[in-house]
Amino acid sequence: MIDMQLLGGILLALAVLVAAAAALSAAALVATFVTKPGQAPHGGTRRDPQPQPQPDPDHARELVLR
Repeated sequence: MIDMQLLGGILLALAVLVAAAAALSAAALVATFVTKPGQAPHGGTRRDPQPQPQPDPDHARELVLR
């Protein structure tokens, strides 16, 4: 049978684990409210892709060997 002292230790460890998880989730929630909204993301902004040059009509034809 389980000893009462062992059961008390297990319940205490479980309570500490639940308290630590609750504190961690509360800290994550507080961090979302503390940070300033609207900050630019790190890494800069995306540039528009470079437009591809239009091929010259004379060079657009392929040479086909028969």
